[in-house]
Amino acid sequence: MLRFIARRSKPQLVAPARATPRETKALSGLDDCAYLKHYVGGAEFFRPVRREHEPATDPAKAIRAALAEALVHYYPLAGRLRETPGGRLVVECTGEGAVFVEADADVRLEEFGHPPRPPFPCRQELLCDVDERTPVVDNHLVYMQLTRLRCGGFVLSAHMCHNVVDAFGMIQFIGAIANLARGEARPTVLPVWSRENMFKPRTPPRVRRDIFPGCISAGVSTADTTPPADIVTRIFRFGPKEIATLRSYVPAHLARSCTRFELLTAFMWRCRTVALDYEPGPNGPPVRLVFRMNTRGKYPPIPIGYYGNTVLRPMVEAGVDDLCGKPLGHALELVRKACRLSTTEEHVRSTVDMITALRAHRYLDVDRAFHVCDMTRLGEDGIDMGWAKRVGGGVAYVLDQMSYHLAFRNEDGEVTTLVSSDALLRPTLERLAEEIPMWMTNDAKKIIPSSM
Repeated sequence: MLRFIARRSKPQLVAPARATPRETKALSGLDDCAYLKHYVGGAEFFRPVRREHEPATDPAKAIRAALAEALVHYYPLAGRLRETPGGRLVVECTGEGAVFVEADADVRLEEFGHPPRPPFPCRQELLCDVDERTPVVDNHLVYMQLTRLRCGGFVLSAHMCHNVVDAFGMIQFIGAIANLARGEARPTVLPVWSRENMFKPRTPPRVRRDIFPGCISAGVSTADTTPPADIVTRIFRFGPKEIATLRSYVPAHLARSCTRFELLTAFMWRCRTVALDYEPGPNGPPVRLVFRMNTRGKYPPIPIGYYGNTVLRPMVEAGVDDLCGKPLGHALELVRKACRLSTTEEHVRSTVDMITALRAHRYLDVDRAFHVCDMTRLGEDGIDMGWAKRVGGGVAYVLDQMSYHLAFRNEDGEVTTLVSSDALLRPTLERLAEEIPMWMTNDAKKIIPSSM
């Protein structure tokens, strides 16, 4: 187990490199929500690329300068989140800047694995002193730490206020810093705010009953659902062989057309339900799947460069008997249907209506729900500093009530999907760890219902 302590400098406040507008920015209907009042974080690992006769680049100096320049373009991120007397959240563009911490650690890049991926060893040493419980109102919107490693590689971590960016927006901002650190005059993708009229609720609101969080019949919980302390999580690997095996369980037309995310989500939902050992029976409460669906490129039209929240929370539910007793193709059909419906205009508008109605609540959840987030298409591989190559990274935390899908290439260049379990009690996770490989054995079809 890798252990180290990073030597951190005193946090610096990096202001925009030039004067920026002083104004107040409105948030969209998907930004202005109490349940997003926390920081999202990630860490990216880089190996230096040094050409002959070129001096080595000090990554901390280069990225600190690029951050100051990026904040000229992304000047709202140099401000503060404020709460108005009416309870609405806005961004006050103060030009104060972002927090930047410089650090050094006596470890080498290869000690983090090939490639480095969550959960990162000693991750608290790579991140600023920020977590999901750090208050965001009247606080800095961006925290960054640059950790130099003994081999010349480095780690760039970031925490950003979730009310102002989603994961795609955070990667867009880091990409802009990389552009500027590479020597570009401006970011390749220029930022777009345009939130005043984005995701506006209807008057009067019209909420469908078959979506989350519009599922009135399910009962939306707005209480703190913090899990018990004795919970664990685990990463499961699905390479080309495992994906091909799972496709063999579903009808040919589904095997050809389903995405990896749809297939793995249906599979993990089924296996998790088995591991939880819910009481079967036709009259029992359903189990639910809630996944994050990015609307970029779908509905509504979102301009290139928009870095606010665009992620919806579609929900699908099924009886325990149906989900675990029927073939995998049944669960896959449910997931695919929810994916298709979630980007229709009516679904998006209905979801915005409900989220707006519940915007003041700190927690949104439903009972017996499995939460899944697809992080495989964030575009992290496109982060290019020229003098340094990204070799891995991902979300800062995986020990929470979310299952993350992460994409990496193995040593042979094959695309591999890593799926974290959500946080489960240890006995449940042990049953899940037994259920998943059972599907991969040669004689699995003798004991597992087939869709063929």
